[in-house]
Amino acid sequence: MVILDTNAIKIIIILVTFILSAMPLHRAVKFLKGKTNFPKTLLITLVSGLIISILSSLIKIYIGIISSIVLIWIYKKSFKLKWTKAFIVWIIQIILIIISSIIFGLLISIILKLPFFS
Repeated sequence: MVILDTNAIKIIIILVTFILSAMPLHRAVKFLKGKTNFPKTLLITLVSGLIISILSSLIKIYIGIISSIVLIWIYKKSFKLKWTKAFIVWIIQIILIIISSIIFGLLISIILKLPFFS
């Protein structure tokens, strides 16, 4: 029997969350015929997250607008999209994240109501 310590479990959760967070972006880019593969999408997700984090620590005013524009620009350059398609990818990604969050929340609430977890 394999027993994982809490640090290993945390790392696994972070990796799974990271992979799941890249899926909406990947689907949106593929839907709009952008040039990508899943490892590239993972890399872009990591790099864009780092860039947005750095920007938000340096710039305190209008960071939501600035980070959105930077993110759309990253999508435009990375996936070889036009501005309009990069913007649509950004919107589709947000919509897919909202839908998947709702579904995930519903699944968790259903699972937690099972007698095994009571």
